[in-house]
Amino acid sequence: NARVWKVYNHEVTKIDSDRIEDWRDGLDSLLVFAALFSAVITTIVVQTSTNLQKDWGEVTANLLVELIMIQRAGLNGIPVNTIPSSQLTPSSKFTPRSVDVAINALFFFSLALSLSTALAAIVCKQW
Repeated sequence: NARVWKVYNHEVTKIDSDRIEDWRDGLDSLLVFAALFSAVITTIVVQTSTNLQKDWGEVTANLLVELIMIQRAGLNGIPVNTIPSSQLTPSSKFTPRSVDVAINALFFFSLALSLSTALAAIVCKQW
């Protein structure tokens, strides 16, 4: 019950309050940064993830060119067997480039990390 402990307790409480307020401000800044970063990465992921899928427009264009060549061959009396078939068909196997897979993996990982950081910051603020 000495006076020194009361003074110490008062000073430590003030220091701890300031420290907690600084941490809350830091978490607020972290949440804003994580939200902006996640928004930017999401738009990038939407644009780059199309490289992981077959380009159906290109397949359609190749098949249309093949159909036109078949029709022209029929009109000119050329046997249809001589028309080369398109390499891109709806059933042809598509393999994305390894660079596209690696880049998208990094983008998805950074998005997951950013969202995890935001979740951790929210949990810390609630605590």
